[in-house]
Amino acid sequence: MHARGRVMRSRIMLIGLAVMVIFAIAASIYGLGRESAQVDVMEQNQEAGDAADQASSVFERCIDGGGVFDFATGQCRGR
Repeated sequence: MHARGRVMRSRIMLIGLAVMVIFAIAASIYGLGRESAQVDVMEQNQEAGDAADQASSVFERCIDGGGVFDFATGQCRGR
C-alpha cells in the first residue's frame, strides 16, 4: 500500500505541476496581449491628440487673422 500511495502522490504532484505550468503560460500570453493593447491605445491617443492640436492651430490662425471658422466645412471664411 505504501508504494501505491507514493505513486498516487507522485501523479497528483505531476498533475499539479502541469496545471501550474499551463496557468503560467496562459498568464504570460494574457500579459503580452494586454501590453500590446495598451500600446495600441497609447498610439491612438497620441494620434488623436496630434490631430486635435492641428485642428486647434488651424482654428486659432483663422480667428487671429480676422476670419470666421466654419466648423461644418472645416474652413476659414472672411479672410
